[in-house]
Amino acid sequence: MTKEDIAENIKEMLVSETSMAYLGELPEKHLQQLHTDLQTYMKRLDDNQRPVFKAIAVSTSFIPNFIIAKLAHDYFTPYIVAQVCEYMDPKSAAKIGKSLRVDYMGEVAVNGDPKVTARIGDCMDIDIIVNVVREMVKRSFFMKLGELADLLNENHLKNVMLKINNDNAILQVGIHMKDEDKIVRLSKAWPQSTRTYILDELKKMDHPLALRI
Repeated sequence: MTKEDIAENIKEMLVSETSMAYLGELPEKHLQQLHTDLQTYMKRLDDNQRPVFKAIAVSTSFIPNFIIAKLAHDYFTPYIVAQVCEYMDPKSAAKIGKSLRVDYMGEVAVNGDPKVTARIGDCMDIDIIVNVVREMVKRSFFMKLGELADLLNENHLKNVMLKINNDNAILQVGIHMKDEDKIVRLSKAWPQSTRTYILDELKKMDHPLALRI
């Protein structure tokens, strides 16, 4: 990763709305060490609390979804809910998501394992996903959105892009995706105005996708 990518990744690890671009001024060795230390801390935190997360996940099967949502909003951080989701059936987690606030769900998505979040997203209504994506875009969590876009069901993602009504959001998600073939396929469904805007921006960046879209 470039220094800019590392700074953006740290921003999303901390679920911060404040730009971390200034971290790019650090010497590369120090920045990489900070990134590694944060990853080690987060993993240790996860490992120590896994039994608790599993127990909470089991208990969700006995509690009505609206009560779970109330408990989450009042007592559980989005980080905790994201970890609990790893031990839940995706369809069950998606049903609970219908009762959660959009801003809260956005933070859950940033804190969660992209593979788990994408599996849950594949079970959710398009309109809910669109609203969550809008919340994440508002807070510039583009790296996480790119990871999720790589994993989300392609038809689901196509419909999200068609409903998001934000060309710059589609651009940012696209350039943060690793699966370039997927974004090229998706681009065929975009309105002409969206394709023109994104192509113009990609050319300004001298981005390799400009030759493929």
